[in-house]
Amino acid sequence: MEEEQKKEEGAEAPKEETPPESPKEEVTSEAQPEVKESQIETRETPPAAPTPQPPLLRQLWQKALEKIRERKSKRLEKILQLAKEKGEITNDDVEKLLHVSDRAASRYLNELVKQGKLKRIGSPSHAKYQLP
Repeated sequence: MEEEQKKEEGAEAPKEETPPESPKEEVTSEAQPEVKESQIETRETPPAAPTPQPPLLRQLWQKALEKIRERKSKRLEKILQLAKEKGEITNDDVEKLLHVSDRAASRYLNELVKQGKLKRIGSPSHAKYQLP
């Protein structure tokens, strides 16, 4: 019987030597502390500053804008000349004169109306334009 008790004690002794599992969990939680959102630093990248244009590009851009303005003013003058010749013009007349779309012709005519160089007569769907 004593031998059986020693075997039981011997069998129980190694079990007592192993540390319980709960302290292991505490160690792992201490090794990785919880980080609160207020402790996290957020670094936002600043917006990219506009790159300075070299003088050559700026000059080319200005030349292109000048040409566009010149072409537009020439087209507006052609429209005014046609209005003087015919007395009244329509959107269709401008389309044929400048070889542009319906929408482009409308934009040119509206520009001249805003400048006070033409006056619109009639409803918007059947509008005619004449000199004021």
